[in-house]
Amino acid sequence: MAQGTATSFAVPNFSGMLFAKGQQATPFSTMIGARPLVTNHVEFTCGQEYNTETGEQPKISETASLTAPQPEIVTRSQLTNVTQIFQKSVAISYGKQSNMGTLQGINVAGQQANPMDELAFQVSRRMAKIAQDIEYTFINGKYAKATTDAEANQTRGLLTAITTNILDLAKKPLTYWLVAEGLKSIHDQGAKTDNIVLGVDATTMLQLNLDAQQNNLTIVPLGREVNGIKLQTVVTPLGEVAVALFDTMPAGTAVLFDPSIMAPVHQMVPGKGNFFLEQLAKTGAGETYQIFGQIGLDHGPEWMSAKFTNISTDLPSKITAAGTTGGITGHTLNGGSEVVDSSVSTSADAVSEETATGKKYTEEELNALTAAQIKAIAAERGYDMKETVKAKLIAEFLTQQG
Repeated sequence: MAQGTATSFAVPNFSGMLFAKGQQATPFSTMIGARPLVTNHVEFTCGQEYNTETGEQPKISETASLTAPQPEIVTRSQLTNVTQIFQKSVAISYGKQSNMGTLQGINVAGQQANPMDELAFQVSRRMAKIAQDIEYTFINGKYAKATTDAEANQTRGLLTAITTNILDLAKKPLTYWLVAEGLKSIHDQGAKTDNIVLGVDATTMLQLNLDAQQNNLTIVPLGREVNGIKLQTVVTPLGEVAVALFDTMPAGTAVLFDPSIMAPVHQMVPGKGNFFLEQLAKTGAGETYQIFGQIGLDHGPEWMSAKFTNISTDLPSKITAAGTTGGITGHTLNGGSEVVDSSVSTSADAVSEETATGKKYTEEELNALTAAQIKAIAAERGYDMKETVKAKLIAEFLTQQG
């Protein structure tokens, strides 16, 4: 994006359909936006917490009971975050505003400039950029609390907030079994796991779908709606998880979170509100406007979320070639359990064991395996496999098996 005032030659007019190149969606901000909060202080509370105690069997004699035990107290701690400033400006010359009929490029008689209102277009694009900045900050934001006017407050993002439940995958792809382990880490802290969303980038989303395919799992495309956003779901032993695609999620990272405990926190300017457009003082033949707002993230208790780090960034095609597997075998993603033929293995170790015993595979058993697993068995047996389509690969395998 270039800086400066929108003038006739700096921002030429064109006709034709207008397309936006790049990502514009803000799913995380939308999911947590159902209950926005307001503060009149740069620092706000994300709630307070206290530690519960595990159960144990006391050992108190009748003699000891004659004396009351020492009193005990439960202490609480407060969680806080800060709002930060988001600000953009737009300037347009009078010449540009009065010159919308001049078109550049290839034009057809009677066509008009698109857009017709340059000021409205520039303002809407700056607002969209602020929305993208907020989305990025709410997920990735680093925390900073200013101590002077010259320092900037920066709100803590969700990934930065999570310090308790961290699962390092050591460059392995994310599978649904590992997602279940992430849910367990949240459950072990005493948090509920019945309203969890898994936020991933596009590569990790493809890895999860490969895992489902390899392990005969079922994906429900629109199994759940979170504040208007429809998501696919997976059912694990510890609860249903909705899977969301976050374009601002760093590569190799994913997050489990409960959107109902989170919220955007607005810091209003009296008489103006938040994220308002106002005209600035004139200095010549044009108009200048600014957009100003202050907002922060209430991320709730960090131990009620979990994050996966160091996930493999390999696409499924590379993972399949390497023979990587591992899912929640015997569970469907849309709830309930699915009985899996115990004679058909979905793990590389079991496949090798069956290969060594000279097992005779049926067509049904081969259909339950992935193409990569079938090729691995064939290679160990010395079969000369030329087919690539799974159905033809199975027929070729059965022929060579005899």
